Amino acid sequence: MISWRVRRQLTVIAILVAFAGGILFWLTARSLPAASCTDTRRNNGETDVDCGGPCTPCELKNPKPLSVFWARFGRAGEGSYDVAALVENPNQTLSSDLVRYEFVLLDQYGIIGHKEGTAYIYPGERLTIIEPNIRTSREPVSVEFVVERTAWKSAAFERPPLTVERRGHMISEEGGKKHSRAEAQIFNDGPLRYRRMEVTFVMFDDAGNLVGANRVLAEDISPNERRMVASIWPDVLPGSVARIDVTPRVNLFEADAIVRPQ
Repeated sequence: MISWRVRRQLTVIAILVAFAGGILFWLTARSLPAASCTDTRRNNGETDVDCGGPCTPCELKNPKPLSVFWARFGRAGEGSYDVAALVENPNQTLSSDLVRYEFVLLDQYGIIGHKEGTAYIYPGERLTIIEPNIRTSREPVSVEFVVERTAWKSAAFERPPLTVERRGHMISEEGGKKHSRAEAQIFNDGPLRYRRMEVTFVMFDDAGNLVGANRVLAEDISPNERRMVASIWPDVLPGSVARIDVTPRVNLFEADAIVRPQ
């Protein structure tokens, strides 16, 4: 049987051990860095290591590059070529107000022409990027499309409800000279007035080859307005047009894209 003196000694020892353990725990906790978005640990409500929750969205930390499905060229006139590339943004929560790219025309000996440009793209958007009228004195056999830079940001927009109601292609004549002409009627099926709208025309033949590509800028699009937009080439495009893709877009990254009521 343990004596009263031994019990008292054990109690004192237990208290001292608990006190020392508490101090050790306090010192250890003080020495550990606070949870942060750069501690290479999944904590503090993060959905993955150092991202999500209170930290940078995981998709923004590890964005997927733009998918490029194809790049094509079409002869627009003597020594002039239109080019187009179909791309898609695989990120569902990320957009970019700056996609820097380059088209490169090549023949069997190397580069014969190129053109750089910029675009914007919304989350999950599939987009045909075009550059009309690349000049070269040699005939290309292929075209390459290179994405040089994409400035990703976590920004979601409700895209303008712009609808293509009808489209068509024809040969027009002006001043005794014939031209290829594409037209489309765009309907702004929404309550907002847009300062400017860019409409892209991309035409293909039966085999899916590019016949022509161009863009037109329309100003001041009112709510519930129907607007006819036309693209005219300087010459008659070679090839037979079997399909016309028309894409109306508004750049909501621009501060004045929407006309506010006075």
